[in-house]
Amino acid sequence: MLLQGLANGLVIGALFALLGVGLTIVYGVMDIPNFAQAGVITLGAYIMLSLNQGLGLNFWLAVVIGIIATGVISVLTERVAYRFVRTRPMAAPVVALGLLLVLDNSALELWGGAHVSLSPPYSATTLRIGSVVVPGVGIAVIALAALSLVALYLLLQRTKIGRAIRAVSQNPEAAAILGIDLEQQYITAFFISGILAGITALAYAPTYAVFPYMADTIILNGFVVVILGGLGSVSGAVTAGLLLGFVESFSALYVSAAYQTMFGFAVLLLIIVVRPSGLFATRSRRVA
Repeated sequence: MLLQGLANGLVIGALFALLGVGLTIVYGVMDIPNFAQAGVITLGAYIMLSLNQGLGLNFWLAVVIGIIATGVISVLTERVAYRFVRTRPMAAPVVALGLLLVLDNSALELWGGAHVSLSPPYSATTLRIGSVVVPGVGIAVIALAALSLVALYLLLQRTKIGRAIRAVSQNPEAAAILGIDLEQQYITAFFISGILAGITALAYAPTYAVFPYMADTIILNGFVVVILGGLGSVSGAVTAGLLLGFVESFSALYVSAAYQTMFGFAVLLLIIVVRPSGLFATRSRRVA
């Protein structure tokens, strides 16, 4: 039972890490709580589903198009709304919630409210190691998270684009003086966040039904991860995501699945009491 709990926790934690990192990228660069990320995830799942099951496209081609589409949708949220509230911290959360409602209701109008299923080729696969059973979709979640997070690390740490994003997140005024195009970095940050939203949709949708508001149920977990890890810390978000995943997994196994989310928030409260700025907080917002 312990090993099964660890396996389940790794799957849940990998999903939370993906979600948290996508939120952290935007918060680190623009200091905005991007609630609309949930709506982008939902639209990504529907686009993949429509291309694969509606138009008959190859599953992986539908996934690639869906992920690119979420990147574009995320950029549009920045261009249409977020860029007007960068310097208005009180207005930004309201705009973010408004965008979430627009995206969710767009999904409802386009696809209806029925619960449908995204079925990848690996959905029937199961990995058994002794008494531990991990479904194929769980293996995919872990693999997607690992590959995505490694790629993101390399992008942020080893490329000119990544260095520019980190410079803007640490001190936008100084970055502008050095000749970095702030507008371009904001767009890039939202595109990366949107790509991560598409990957999160691929990880989340096969396990749960696809329906409008589907990601709203986990977006709060994403912000728990962001706060626990320290605002703006990518590595902190990954660690906090895994921690929250293990907490929810073991609370479901040993207490009740009905209380697993409650235990996650209890851990948040406990850590915030001890470390108000999170586990890996920095003196200033940053993407690192």
